[in-house]
Amino acid sequence: MNLFKELQPVDRLTIRVPFPLSSYDRKLITLLYQPLIGAEPISLYFLLWAEGENIEDYSMSHYHLMNSLDLPIARIFESRIALEAIGLLRTWRKGEQETRSFIYDVMPPLDAAAFFDDPLLSMFLFSKIGETAYRNLRQRFVTKGLSNFGYQEVSRSFTDVYRPVSHNIPSDGIQLTGLQEKPKELPFHYEEFDFQLLRTSLSEQLVPSSILTAEIKATIAKLAFLYHLTPFDMQKVILLALDDGMNLSDLRLKKEAADYYKLTVSKEPPSMQPIAQKQEVFEHTPIIEEDLNPMEMELIRWFESSSPIDVLKDVAGGREPFPNDIQLVEDLVMQYEMSTPVVNVLIHYVFLRNHGKLNRKYIETIASHWRHTGVKTAREAMKLAREFEEQKSNDPKQQLPSEKKDYTKEYKVLKASAGAFYHLAHFVDKDFQNPAALKKEAITILEQASPKELLSMLVKGKTPFEKDVKVVEDFTAKYDDIKKPVMNTLIHYAYYVSNANLNNSFLQSIATNWRKNNVQSAEGAFKFAEDYQLQKNRKQYTPKNQTYNQKQNVPDWYYENKMKQQQKKEENKETTHTDYDKKRQEVMKKLGLKEGEVDS
Repeated sequence: MNLFKELQPVDRLTIRVPFPLSSYDRKLITLLYQPLIGAEPISLYFLLWAEGENIEDYSMSHYHLMNSLDLPIARIFESRIALEAIGLLRTWRKGEQETRSFIYDVMPPLDAAAFFDDPLLSMFLFSKIGETAYRNLRQRFVTKGLSNFGYQEVSRSFTDVYRPVSHNIPSDGIQLTGLQEKPKELPFHYEEFDFQLLRTSLSEQLVPSSILTAEIKATIAKLAFLYHLTPFDMQKVILLALDDGMNLSDLRLKKEAADYYKLTVSKEPPSMQPIAQKQEVFEHTPIIEEDLNPMEMELIRWFESSSPIDVLKDVAGGREPFPNDIQLVEDLVMQYEMSTPVVNVLIHYVFLRNHGKLNRKYIETIASHWRHTGVKTAREAMKLAREFEEQKSNDPKQQLPSEKKDYTKEYKVLKASAGAFYHLAHFVDKDFQNPAALKKEAITILEQASPKELLSMLVKGKTPFEKDVKVVEDFTAKYDDIKKPVMNTLIHYAYYVSNANLNNSFLQSIATNWRKNNVQSAEGAFKFAEDYQLQKNRKQYTPKNQTYNQKQNVPDWYYENKMKQQQKKEENKETTHTDYDKKRQEVMKKLGLKEGEVDS
């Protein structure tokens, strides 16, 4: 913004106080308005108030304000527009650039009831001072009097009491100018809200046009501005706010809009953005058309004129963005103080680079790098992204963290080989009809991949569970003498046989068995695992009078040991029984007794 076109120290000014101001107004301004706009605008307000109470009307230059407040002209201007936005000042200008003069009307604050009833003012005050202080101020200024419920008004009007009588009223030539009515609400241009779009999906039978009065429309527009809600969002709020009598009230609209905001956007209340920051956010980048093609120019204009929420919708094909994505872009703008056009470029760049995926850690990594470089405009951000892509293509080692590689093909081959060679019927893939070719592809993958990369292939390129990564790292470190192809085949076999439940005990039992049988290659490991699975499927051993139900994810050696132990126990029982009879016969022989002669 060019300050010279707006205000200069030599510009003249005249101050008016159209309405009387009281000490009560001073309290309202100090306690209610100052937390919203800060101390400097309020200091300017009180100075204009004091100067405007002078009986003699005289003009002065803006140097007087600068000297009285010890502020530069830029800060005077920022304070002035803050007062204008909050409704405490109205400015009138005459002339252009060199011969400008201004009239400043010092406006009274809204009364306390109107202030707390306004959704914008009350919410911004709440976000500035917190719940406790807000409740104390509200209780201090807004007192509950007697209710008029059940009473009927019987006040007489002016025409009920007086009758007009014709007289010639003298005229002194004085013409009333300026403001004739004290403002009762915050100045807000609610016509900018698209009420025509709001009505598109609201039937006349459900929401009659008659209930959308000027006051209700003003409330709707303020709530949409406060909570950053679209006309479609406000349709839902209105339907939720309708009472049983199909009426709308300010109170119900405010409640439903606040609930809708908490449900869809954030549980934290919205806050006011400083004026200087807002101006910087929406500052457009000067475009030199000679060095840009029309498509780039159009893209830059889109980044400069769109909000991050709109960009999120556009890259998602018009669908509503998720609350997490909305919170992410709000944090980039508000918490990390990145300009809106740069955030728009960042969203678009990550969406294209990561195949439509918005990962918070990835975006924050790039945002940190861009903020460190001091990028401020959409064009600078686009140039930075383009330079990085060119540098990455020339130097593969130079890259930001990105989404995992697409291992769809490897995933299908490994899964199909598990079904074909480990005889796991639920993993068989009919697309692979040639077992020899399938085995060759699988062995190639197992010979080239690292164990950690293999884990990513087994989950189709997604990030493996930390537990599985830890198990594999510990296992490969302990059995570092096993060749990589055999190690990968072992992990592959254990993963599918255990239904993706890797554990150290299971891996170690397989490794011990394979070592014992001298498995030295991926092909040999495939053959051994296949033979073992066939043998296991054929074996149907059940011990006498006892059933072992094999549970999922339990290694085969556990049941083999159980079977061997059971066999040994039965053999011992038979041996013990035979020895006992033999001993008994020997004792009877020594005693000279025969079978049947011993008394029981």
